[in-house]
Amino acid sequence: MLKNKAKFTEIELAAIFGNDALKNIETDIETIGVSIDSREIEKDNLFIALVGENFDAHSKIQETLENGATLAIVNKDWYENNLAIAKYMPLIVVSDTLKAFHKLARFHRFRYDCNILAVAGSNGKTTTKEMISAILSKKFKILKTHKNFNNQIGVPQMLLQLNDDIEFAIIEIGTNYPGEILILSEMISPTAGIITNIGKEHLEGFIDIDGVELEETTLLGYLKKMEGLAFLNNDDERLRNYFWILDSKFTYASLDEFKSNLNAKIDFDTELHPIMNFYNDEINFTAKLQSQGLNFAYNAIAAASVGLHYKVPVDDIQDALEHYTSDSSAGYGRMLVEKVNDVLILNDTYNANPDSMSLALKTLQKCQFASKKIAILGDMLELGDASISEHIEILKQATEIADSIFLFGNEFKQATAQFSNPKINHFDNKIDLLQNVISEIKLQSAILIKGSRGMKMEEIVEKIKDYYRD
Repeated sequence: MLKNKAKFTEIELAAIFGNDALKNIETDIETIGVSIDSREIEKDNLFIALVGENFDAHSKIQETLENGATLAIVNKDWYENNLAIAKYMPLIVVSDTLKAFHKLARFHRFRYDCNILAVAGSNGKTTTKEMISAILSKKFKILKTHKNFNNQIGVPQMLLQLNDDIEFAIIEIGTNYPGEILILSEMISPTAGIITNIGKEHLEGFIDIDGVELEETTLLGYLKKMEGLAFLNNDDERLRNYFWILDSKFTYASLDEFKSNLNAKIDFDTELHPIMNFYNDEINFTAKLQSQGLNFAYNAIAAASVGLHYKVPVDDIQDALEHYTSDSSAGYGRMLVEKVNDVLILNDTYNANPDSMSLALKTLQKCQFASKKIAILGDMLELGDASISEHIEILKQATEIADSIFLFGNEFKQATAQFSNPKINHFDNKIDLLQNVISEIKLQSAILIKGSRGMKMEEIVEKIKDYYRD
C-alpha cells in the first residue's frame, strides 16, 4: 500500500458522509493518513475496512484502533451484526466501504487546482503514462500512477498522494467491466485525458470491440461534459471518429493521410530501436528510442503530443524520449529486446490480447536481418466466447510472418485444429516446447515470446537465455 498524509477533520467527514454516519467521533479530531492495510497502521490514521474476494478487513477493525488509528470506516451490515462492541468504537458507518474510499479520494482531489491527465486505453497505458511523466517532469512537479495502480483501489490511493507541491498528476485508469471508466473519471475529475487505442481487451465482460469502445470512450464523454482536453489518436480508426464530437482536442498520428497536430514517421535500426521524426507546421525533430518495438514508437507519439501541448521545450521532449527505458526488474517484459549469442530475443511476456499480440508479430516482421523468425505464443486469456476465433486470427497472421510457430495453452490447441501448416507446433508442456525450440534456433534468429500474464511465458525466456549462458 502507498502511504499518504491526507488529513480529514470531523467537519469534513460529516460533510462527506453525513452526520448520522459518524459514531463516537469527537468534534475536534483530525485524522492523518488514510490506510486500507491493517498491517501498516500509523498513529492517527483513518482506516477503511475494504472487503475483497479472499479477505474482509472488518476482522481487523479493533486491532487497527488499538494500534493507533483514530477511527475506521465500516459497512453498515458489519456494524449492525457487531453492535455489542461496535457501539463503543469511533466509526463511520456506510453502505459500501469501497465507495467511501472513492468519496474520500474525490474530496481530497478537489483540494488542489493542479492539472490531472487520465490515461486510458486497451494497450500501452502504463508505458504511455511513464513516457508522459518523463516528459512533463522536465517542466512540472509531477505525481504519476505507481506501477499499475489503475483500478478502483489503486486510483484513490494515487489521488490521496496529492499535495500542495504537485503541479501535474498523470493518473492511469483501467477497466475490467462496463462502468469502471465512468467511476474512475468521476473520482479523478481529469482536466485532460488520452485513450491510447481501442482493442480487444477483457471480452468476457465487454463481449466485443464495440463494447470496449463504448467503455473506453466514456472518458471522452466525461471530458466533453467538463470542457476538458482530449488527446486523440488518429492512427486508431475508431478513435478518430470522435474528432467531430470533441470541442477541445490535440490530435496525433503516424499515418500521413491524417494531418494532425503532431505527426511522426517511424523507422528502425537493426536492433529494433525506433528512430522517430516528429513534425508539424512549427517543429521538426528526431529522437532515437532506447526501448525497442512498434509499441514504444506509438506510445512515444502520444507522450510527445502531451509535452508539446503543455509547452515542454522540444529539446526536453527529445531528451526524455531518448533516455526512457522500460522496467525489466520483474523478469517479464513489455517488448524487452535482448541479444544473446547473436540471437535476438523479443520478450513481450507482460500480457497479451489480440491487438497487442498482432503488434508484437508486426515487430517480429521488422526483423528483416534475421536468418529465422520464430514466434513462441501462449494463450490470450479473458476473451470469452470470442477466444477461439481470435486465436485463429492470430495464427493466420503468425503464419505470414514467422518461419516457425511454437504454441502453448488450451486455446491455441483448439485453434490449431483449423490449420494443417507445418510451421505450427503445439505443446502441452513448456519442457517439450523448449526442447523443440532450441533445435530450431539458428545464429541471427529473432525469437518473439508472448502470452497472457497467467501463461507465465517469461519462464521460456529465462530457459532460452540459460541455454546460451551454459
